Amino acid sequence: IVINEINYNPASSFDQGDADYEFVELYNYSSDDINLSGWNFSATNIDFTFDDIVLGSDDFIVLARNADTYEGSISHGGTSLLNDGETLTLTDLSGQIVDSVTYSDGFQGDDDPWPQGADAEGSTLELISPDLDNALANSWQASFEIPGGTPGYQNSTAPEDVFGCTDEDACNFNANANVDDGTCEYAEE
Repeated sequence: IVINEINYNPASSFDQGDADYEFVELYNYSSDDINLSGWNFSATNIDFTFDDIVLGSDDFIVLARNADTYEGSISHGGTSLLNDGETLTLTDLSGQIVDSVTYSDGFQGDDDPWPQGADAEGSTLELISPDLDNALANSWQASFEIPGGTPGYQNSTAPEDVFGCTDEDACNFNANANVDDGTCEYAEE
């Protein structure tokens, strides 16, 4: 089980305030179903112990501040995740650490490598691949799905480059292009 996605400071500019849209997603990367009964998820303002819940192989579970926001999610009963960073810990029934992530908002000095797009800019923190060490900042990305990431689903990937004219004022504007290739043409006045 890995901590796979974190929405610690949702984007109020997209009408996604902290109270309703914060979540932590867990992913079962194993080939076995895992009974989470008695497992604990903790953070500074969260101390949640799972009831009789089985997380299927290759499946996700979302712990949300407001479970009504995400279908199938579970309310963790705590208050908020810290917006500038903190440690999230998942322990099993015997108290052994299963996974732990200490994230940051990317603004904690010049040597803070965490993605800044997840800090109230509409993205979430997403683990690039579940087989990466999620204790390392370079194993994470700001989600490409904006706003709010992919709670309960496979993490997003970078869109494929579509080359063309991206200037809406050009005669040959291509609405599907996401990389300007310098071919824009303009009507003569």
